[in-house]
Amino acid sequence: MNQSAPVRAAVVSPYWTFWEASAGGPALRDDRRLLLEGAIDALRRSSPGGIEVACQGLLDSPETGDALAEGVAGDLDVILVMICMAAPSTHGLAFLNRLPSVPVVVWSLQRSRNIRAGFDASDITSAGTAVGTPQLTNMLARSGRPHEIVVGALDDEACGVRLARAVGVAATASALRRARIARVGQPPPGYACVDTDAGALRQATGIELVDVDPAELQRRWCAVDEASTDGLQREAEAAAEIAVVWDVAGRRSLAGAAALEALDHDLDIAAGAMNCHVPELRFGTEVGVTPCYGLGRETSRGIPWTCAGDVVTAVAMIVGKRLGGAALYHELEVMDFDTDEVAIANSGEHDMAWCPASRRPRLQPNPWYTDDPLTGASVWFELPPGPASLIGFTPHAGEPSGYRFIVAEGHITERSLPQSPTVGGVFRFAGEAGIAESWRAWAAAGVNHHSSCSPGHLAGDVATVARYLDIGCVQVA
Repeated sequence: MNQSAPVRAAVVSPYWTFWEASAGGPALRDDRRLLLEGAIDALRRSSPGGIEVACQGLLDSPETGDALAEGVAGDLDVILVMICMAAPSTHGLAFLNRLPSVPVVVWSLQRSRNIRAGFDASDITSAGTAVGTPQLTNMLARSGRPHEIVVGALDDEACGVRLARAVGVAATASALRRARIARVGQPPPGYACVDTDAGALRQATGIELVDVDPAELQRRWCAVDEASTDGLQREAEAAAEIAVVWDVAGRRSLAGAAALEALDHDLDIAAGAMNCHVPELRFGTEVGVTPCYGLGRETSRGIPWTCAGDVVTAVAMIVGKRLGGAALYHELEVMDFDTDEVAIANSGEHDMAWCPASRRPRLQPNPWYTDDPLTGASVWFELPPGPASLIGFTPHAGEPSGYRFIVAEGHITERSLPQSPTVGGVFRFAGEAGIAESWRAWAAAGVNHHSSCSPGHLAGDVATVARYLDIGCVQVA
C-alpha cells in the first residue's frame, strides 16, 4: 500500500430541482456545478498528498445517486458530500447506501462568509447549507453511519485545513481496512501481548496478516547484489553522520534494507512486524545481523515496521504515520516522579521523518548488540521537543469489536538524554495528574509494553479512525 498515493475520493452534492422555480431556473443547476468544482479545487489546494476524484456530480434524485455510485470503479478512500442547499435526504442516501463501508465527510459549505445586506428568499435557497446538512446527517445518525462534518466558507483557508484533515483521517480508516501487515516469523516465546488472532483481526478491521517465513527474507537478503548495496551506502552517507565501518556487518545491514524494501513492494505491504532473533536471521551465519536499520528505513519511507513480531503495534504505527507524518516504535522506559516525565527508547528502530532538518542523524553500530559476532547498524538522533501523541492498539475483552486504540497526548520535552542508545527522548503526558497516575491509566487501558509515538496532538483523529472502523478508543490524560 503506497502511503504517498493520492486520496481517492468521490465528491457529490445533493441538489433539488424544486428550488429552480424560485431561484433562477436552470441557472441554479449551473451555479451548483460551479460551486462543486470550486469545492474540489479548494480540497486539492489544501491536500498536500493529492486528491484523485474518482467521480463527481450533483445528486438530483435517488436514481441519479444510485446510478453514479454504480459507476464508481475500484476502492474509494472517502466520500465527500458537499452540501450547499436544502435537498431531500433520499438523494444523498441513494449514493451513500451503495457504498456502505466508505468513510463519509460532509462539508457544510457556504460560498460567502456573511449574511448579505439584501438577504431575501433567494438566499434561503442558494445559501441553505444549514438546512440541507441536517437533512442528511440526521439520517446518517439514525442509521449509525459514521461521518464527520466540516463547516465553513469556500474561500476560508482555515476551513480548507480542517477539510483536508477530515479527509485524511477518513482515508486512514480506509487504508487500515485494506492493509496487509507482513509478519516475519512468530513473536518470541512468552510475547503473547504483541500478537493477535489473524482471523479476529481481519473480521474486526479488515486488516490481513501475511505470514512470511524468515527463510524467505533470508533468501531475499542474501540475493541483494553489490550495486544495490552500493546505492544504499551512498544514500546513507548523504543522509547521516557515518559511525559504522562498511565491513561485513555494515554492508549486510544495507542489504537487509534492500531486502525489506523489495519484500514490501512485492507483497503490497502497509506495515510489518519481525522477530529477527531466529536462526535464519540474527543467529545465522548468512545474515548474522539485526535488521534495525532496514526497519527504520522502511518506516521512514511510509511502511512502518516493528520488532518482536508486534503486529498490534504495527496497526498503531500505520495510524500514527499517516496522521502525524512520523511514527517511532518505542517503549516507555523509566519514569521521573519529580519532573513528571518518562524516557522513550527502543532497540534500534527510527523514523527519519521525525529528525529535525537542522540535525544530522548518526548511523552507528547498534549498542544493544555489540556482543554479537556481527553488529548491525542503527540510526541515532533525539526527538525534537513539541506536541506528541502515544498510540497503542490491542485486543480487549471490554470492546464489542474485540479491539481498541489507546491514545495519550503530551509533549516531547526539552530534556536531552545523549547517552540513550537509540532514537528517543522524554515525554510528558498532557494531563495534570502526574506521571504516576497518567502511566497507571495508560497501562490500565490495556496497552502492551510497545506503542507508537508521533508528532502532534492526535487523540481526536485517532478516535475518529476508530469510529469509522467501529472499534474502541480510549484516551488517557
